[in-house]
Amino acid sequence: MPDRRSAIPAWTWIVGAVLVIAIIFFAGYRVVQTQKQLHLVQGQLASTKDEAAQANARIADFQKQTVSLNAELDKANAQRDELQTKLDQATAEIKSTKSQLEDKQSHLEAMQSDLETAKQAADQAKAEAADLKKQVTSLNAALDKANAQSSDLQTKFDEASSEIQTLKSNLEQANAARDELQTELNQAESQGQPPPVVSAPLESGQ
Repeated sequence: MPDRRSAIPAWTWIVGAVLVIAIIFFAGYRVVQTQKQLHLVQGQLASTKDEAAQANARIADFQKQTVSLNAELDKANAQRDELQTKLDQATAEIKSTKSQLEDKQSHLEAMQSDLETAKQAADQAKAEAADLKKQVTSLNAALDKANAQSSDLQTKFDEASSEIQTLKSNLEQANAARDELQTELNQAESQGQPPPVVSAPLESGQ
């Protein structure tokens, strides 16, 4: 059999060698590029891992901050609720105080009205007291005059009473003398003798 290698042209071997070399070169280039891309991807992966770790750290910080902010928010809400409660209480107290103030204002106005009425009554009472004082002064003067007149009348009454007593005494003496004379007259008549002559008693003051 003839040799098959001798039957293949030389240029075919050259072309095949060039193709093999090209394939090897291309494969090597691809390997190099792949390795470069692999290193690049590994670097990016490492960078991504670092960024992911940093992001996780930031997320953890954010979570901590969120927890802290939630706690502060709860505290702020509690303070807000407490302040709202205090505000409601203050509002209620303000309303109550305002109502009490209005009541006191009404009471004060009523007292002022009563005071004005009392002042008018006091002024009227003062005027009446002044008139009464004048009347009392006039009555005192009249009473003094009446007392003086009464004293004069008492003196005159005492004098008249004294004169009356004197007259009564004289009358009693005259009655006694009359009774005595009447007795003597009766005795003389019974004995037949003339009646005795008796002079009339002198009046007091003669």
